[in-house]
Amino acid sequence: MVDNRPLGLYVHIPFCNKKCDYCDFVSFSMNEQSQAEYLTALCNEIDLIKHNYDDVTFDTLYLGGGTPSILLPDFITKLTEKLYSSFHFADYLEYTMEINPMSFTRSKFLEYVKCGINRLSVGVQCLNESVLKKVGRIQTNKSVVDTFKLINQSAFLNVSADIMIGLPGQSSDDVKRTLTFLIDNDVKHISIYTLQVEEGTKLHENIKNHKVKPLSDKAQVKQYNQIYETLSQAGFIRYELSNYCVPGYESYHNQKYWNDTQYLGIGVAAHSYIEGYRYNNVTDYSKYISLCKEGKSPVASKEYITDKTRRTERIMLSLRTIHGLNLEKFKADFNEDLLRSKAEQIKQLTSLGMIVIENGYLKIAKDKFNVSNSIILELI
Repeated sequence: MVDNRPLGLYVHIPFCNKKCDYCDFVSFSMNEQSQAEYLTALCNEIDLIKHNYDDVTFDTLYLGGGTPSILLPDFITKLTEKLYSSFHFADYLEYTMEINPMSFTRSKFLEYVKCGINRLSVGVQCLNESVLKKVGRIQTNKSVVDTFKLINQSAFLNVSADIMIGLPGQSSDDVKRTLTFLIDNDVKHISIYTLQVEEGTKLHENIKNHKVKPLSDKAQVKQYNQIYETLSQAGFIRYELSNYCVPGYESYHNQKYWNDTQYLGIGVAAHSYIEGYRYNNVTDYSKYISLCKEGKSPVASKEYITDKTRRTERIMLSLRTIHGLNLEKFKADFNEDLLRSKAEQIKQLTSLGMIVIENGYLKIAKDKFNVSNSIILELI
């Protein structure tokens, strides 16, 4: 491998009890039989590719979905055993699993800990049940409270939570209430997702047919700013545009995506980035199962990432982070001195207080992240 840095490993679990109205991810309802056939397919895909990674170390492992916590007992145990026996993992492995409060139980939690899972990502979204109902998410506040009670009783330290803003009917008080609950429950990491209304989703149709009224852009900006103020006061750092953490609790796995680091994706619709190529697995569940059963690769497409594309992505993703863009590394990788090629834009943005240059890094000013897109466009 050209890049000697440890890789990240992502496994996609496509099952959900019910697809939320806003969701455009690849997810399906499931039963015991479909879980068994999917586990077999995952193991077959692993067997097909594991020899390519004999000399590779993985230091992050992430089970995402879908709803991984919906899986029946022993699925995670069997999957983990297969992964551990097939790949080489670093002594310290950040092993993350996404959970939904509605499917989280004590027995499952004990299984996860036994498997070595040391980071949980809890889909909280919002603590206003009526707001969640408008977007088709089945979740009770009691399930969220019970989930964190169980986690805190066990002294499990590394917990992340996802919250959403811009939901129809969501108020600033709803956002503040959700944040306060998470802070009070010692959550170390919070990811913020602004509602995206994707064409083809049920929410898109409901808005189009005036069954649901979208939140205004002004209200969304207010909620975004409120999050920054609330979490900053609570000691969180915004280490990426939409991610906050208590210092030392950054998501190492997510940083693979932002830092141009290689990662391997396994499962239906999983994506990989290996040696300059992006690979996408098939999104059709039945096709994925049949291909893996036949010992054939489930990769549907392979795209070489050109230097031009990498350059654009390096600027865009680096400037979303608190560290910013390493100017010397950028020059070495792309044979371009950005201070010269974008001298006029940098001068203007600096004079306006939009960006700063510190210790060889170009960064967006802390109070200007809300207009980051326009700043990034000037520098691409």
